[in-house]
Amino acid sequence: MSENFAGGVEVSPSDLRFRFQLNKQLLATITVNNPNGQRVAFKIKTTAPKKYVVRPSSGVVEPRSNQSVQVIMQAQKEYAPEFANCKDKFMVQTTVLGETEQIEKDTFNKDVRKDLKEYRLRVTIEGPAAPPSPVPEANEADDEGVARSAAPIAAAASASDVPVVSGEGTSDVRLRTTLDSLTAATSENQQLKVQVERLQRERDDLRRQMDTIQLSGVKAPAGGAAQPASKPSSALTLVYVLLAAILSFILGHYVRI
Repeated sequence: MSENFAGGVEVSPSDLRFRFQLNKQLLATITVNNPNGQRVAFKIKTTAPKKYVVRPSSGVVEPRSNQSVQVIMQAQKEYAPEFANCKDKFMVQTTVLGETEQIEKDTFNKDVRKDLKEYRLRVTIEGPAAPPSPVPEANEADDEGVARSAAPIAAAASASDVPVVSGEGTSDVRLRTTLDSLTAATSENQQLKVQVERLQRERDDLRRQMDTIQLSGVKAPAGGAAQPASKPSSALTLVYVLLAAILSFILGHYVRI
């Protein structure tokens, strides 16, 4: 930071820099330093008073002290044509004051104050910060390449620790489950078919036994009519009904399967 020095008063910086942004106030600071043993009055002027606000625009710097002055650029709604080559300037006037002297109308009049000093400051407006580049630079590209190379290695390391069923997706698992269920149902059907055939054989045997009993129960004694054996016939009829009910239940279950 360069400085202006004359008559024992230091004004810094030598130029005011603003980082331009649309619709935002921009701030810079001027410092007036008085290393001497006398009081110093200062006043700040600009070539663009409507564009800048200076706080304070004038004041007194006591011996061996300094005063900071804020310079505020008003928010701009568009880029000025002279943006790249700003011609705005500031001037800081200083003069020595007596111990009880105050700032008056002629304090900064050159014809009255022979010790009046002037410091000129240029204004530099820097462009807004550049947005991040969409194209990675050389170092970034190298880092991304290393990251891509390391990714398969990390994946292989993690895969060695976690068992994975290869070659099977969700559809394969569902198909295998369906096939297992079908195999179980087929096995159950085969067992039921065997049971049905066994019951059918038992039913046929019972029918033959019933026919034999019915035939043997009819006797023709001499001189009389044949008398049917009612009790055995009734018992066999009940057994036949129960057997038919069991067979119907099994056949119905087999058809639903």
